[in-house]
Amino acid sequence: MNIGHKIKQRRKELKLTQVELAQKIKKSSQVVSNWERGYTPGITYEDLRNLSMALSVPVEYFMPDNSPEPMENPKTDKRLARIIKEYPSLDEKTKDMIDAIIRISLKK
Repeated sequence: MNIGHKIKQRRKELKLTQVELAQKIKKSSQVVSNWERGYTPGITYEDLRNLSMALSVPVEYFMPDNSPEPMENPKTDKRLARIIKEYPSLDEKTKDMIDAIIRISLKK
């Protein structure tokens, strides 16, 4: 299932129109329509993140062959959102440090 189909399917599950979804993510309904039809070759991570919040699903929901269940009541932690936003631009040493902290915290 491609990203566009997943967007459309989840939007319909939530009984949202393309216009309503577009307003939630601050895009035009034409952009949403193009995504759903597969007319746009790529979607930025920022757009995927905004879609995930608007559609109450994790970003991974949009990845190929990976459709986790929608989140019940997503709570947006501003610190987590900042880490997600900045992570791609971090150097490898910093990413390794973040990964190590997560591993340590999961062992508790």
